[in-house]
Amino acid sequence: MAISLTQPQVRIATAELVPMSRSERLAYDQFFEETLNNHHSMISRVVSSYEMKPSLQEELYQEISVALWKALAKFENQSNIKTYVLSIAHKRAVSHVAKHVKEPNSVDIGNYEFAGEKCPSEQMSKNQKMNRLMMALRELSLADRQLVTLALEGISYKDISKILGLSVSNVGVRLNRAKNKLSELMSTEAGR
Repeated sequence: MAISLTQPQVRIATAELVPMSRSERLAYDQFFEETLNNHHSMISRVVSSYEMKPSLQEELYQEISVALWKALAKFENQSNIKTYVLSIAHKRAVSHVAKHVKEPNSVDIGNYEFAGEKCPSEQMSKNQKMNRLMMALRELSLADRQLVTLALEGISYKDISKILGLSVSNVGVRLNRAKNKLSELMSTEAGR
């Protein structure tokens, strides 16, 4: 069964949806649910790269979901839906981090989970590598973290430049530097 990702026709006013007919509301809600379901894993990875605490991961995922629900009405198919969703997720994550930056940062790594994913015991080695990657990602500056997570999602330099407001060449240079920092952090983390 093919799922259509074309946007239903909706009327919008500024950032909020205006009253619409029942059929328009149902079409919009279905479009939102399909978009959220199709990009759940990607959003979960973004959430995990910004938040370590499971409770804050859930909170951030909900914030991204609400922001996505509001923003989908503005989607005009000028970019790929994946790029649009990632742009919203990253902007929301940055706001979330800024809001929570003043809170004390003590975490029991044993309680660490990826949002939306349960890992079977036979994938323990893979999970340990992923944990090291996430820990190293969190040690990067916010700007570097955004570049690397977008690149890990397979987003093109052109789309990354649109999302972050950088030139394409600047994306390449900064991403290369960020990857080098990440490699250093990963090798340091592996040696612990």
